[in-house]
Amino acid sequence: MKKLDIEKRNFSSGLTAQVVLRKGFKQKFFGIIVDFGSSDKQIPGSAHYLEHLLFSKKSGDITERFDEIGASTNAFTSYNATMFYASSIDNVSKTVDLLFELVGDPNFSKKSIDKERPIIDQELAMYRDEPTWPISDSIMKQLFGESNLGLDIGGTSQTIKQINSRNLARIYRENYTANNMHFIAVGDFAPSAITRLFSQVKKLDEQYLQSGPKRDHTFKPETGKLGITEFKNKTEVPYFCLGIKLPDFKKVLVNNDLGQILFEIMLESMLGEKSAWYQEKMLHGELTSPLQFDVNYTRQGNFVTILGINNGDSLLSDLKRTLFASEKNTKQMNELKELFEMLKKVSLATLLAAFNNLSDLGFELAEEAIHDENIFDTLKLLQRMSFEEYWQICQDLLAESKTCSVFSTIE
Repeated sequence: MKKLDIEKRNFSSGLTAQVVLRKGFKQKFFGIIVDFGSSDKQIPGSAHYLEHLLFSKKSGDITERFDEIGASTNAFTSYNATMFYASSIDNVSKTVDLLFELVGDPNFSKKSIDKERPIIDQELAMYRDEPTWPISDSIMKQLFGESNLGLDIGGTSQTIKQINSRNLARIYRENYTANNMHFIAVGDFAPSAITRLFSQVKKLDEQYLQSGPKRDHTFKPETGKLGITEFKNKTEVPYFCLGIKLPDFKKVLVNNDLGQILFEIMLESMLGEKSAWYQEKMLHGELTSPLQFDVNYTRQGNFVTILGINNGDSLLSDLKRTLFASEKNTKQMNELKELFEMLKKVSLATLLAAFNNLSDLGFELAEEAIHDENIFDTLKLLQRMSFEEYWQICQDLLAESKTCSVFSTIE
């Protein structure tokens, strides 16, 4: 497989940058990712609050200035990072100027912070109105206690009340430093345009970004009270969720992305729609819809959630027995091997598909840059992975895992 054409630069401030050449695309993608996410130790919700607030400038919402030049912009906060990005066809230089201004020129006035609080509070309220929110909230608190990872990415109504101009400015100074950031550009750039772009980034780095120490990501993982929780749900559908706290993927693998993919394959092959277990449960009416799998790795811990509709007390117990039973008969192992080969091809195709979507590719490579991952290593290792290697890795991870569960009944 041909590698992407990528040019990289390291600036004296600590900022790193890369330009990814994708021929034939009219649109261009730009992003700045910050190595600071919702699970990092600060006031819960402060990373998300900063993401919102940085769009508010003294002159108004900077989004309008992107719109004026025909560019679009947005941002997101994850457990590990915050990313600001923009896309445009024309006015490339101005788009990059605005992106650095967005990230590097904060407005921490009391007025702007107070204006943003009810907007974020309303956003949190919308999440709480989701029928599965009590289930996922309970699972995360069991897995990670009252740590930031145990709470919603946006924090809570109580924690965002603690945020003011003084502590938000401090959090920004500590985390939004040049050596905790990475710039990425993806698109069809001529060699001279790449040279100009790196020169522009250097000037904007000096103009907007501050220096400071690189984040220390050492931490003591927190765990809540693992067990089984039952409660009444105010919806017409009863749900259950199994939470699995996993060890560090790098104990058995060279990168986190591969660990995430392999565990997703295992869940799909053992409990997904094509599995023998799923077909049997559907036949007997114990399942009425597919399970939802979510595999995550974070600096504060790796975890899995398995969400489904609760159609019987025995379903969750049987799911756990199936997942954690390392001994399988010959027929079962042959079925699992067949599904592994098929799902491996699907995963490889999904990774390769990102190469033809500028924003997906930009997100993937930016996150890899701050996590020291490499999509080509992941692709190569996944291509070469045998069923026996995959199965042993998953069993090793499960052997060191801890579980908790939640189920609801209808009021």
